[in-house]
Amino acid sequence: MGITTINLRSAVSDLKKNINTNIEKELRARALKAFADVKLMTPVDTGQARNSWYIGYTEKYFKGKEGSSSNIQILTPKNKPQEIIVTNGVTYIQFLNNGHSKQAPTKFIESAFKKYFDEVTVEVTDG
Repeated sequence: MGITTINLRSAVSDLKKNINTNIEKELRARALKAFADVKLMTPVDTGQARNSWYIGYTEKYFKGKEGSSSNIQILTPKNKPQEIIVTNGVTYIQFLNNGHSKQAPTKFIESAFKKYFDEVTVEVTDG
């Protein structure tokens, strides 16, 4: 008596696709929640820092006088990303994150993302 497998390779392939799709959906959902949280936690004086947040699969920095809330539309599926990048291009964001404003706690960026991710990396670059 033998066991016959029918379309086992196809089923395994479909399962892998479903797993990758579900992982990507979960990653994007968590990133969008953290993105919303960090925007709301950003201290406001002129609104430039809060409006300068960007989320996507590549780095992009705000360079202008007004921010945009349409950045969320950029986060669409693309070749199973390993990371989603959230940036803020204002030159003083690291000072806000270090507690220079009484409106937000020190390390508010990290705390917004640690609610949804085990590992969070904050890098300061020259843009």
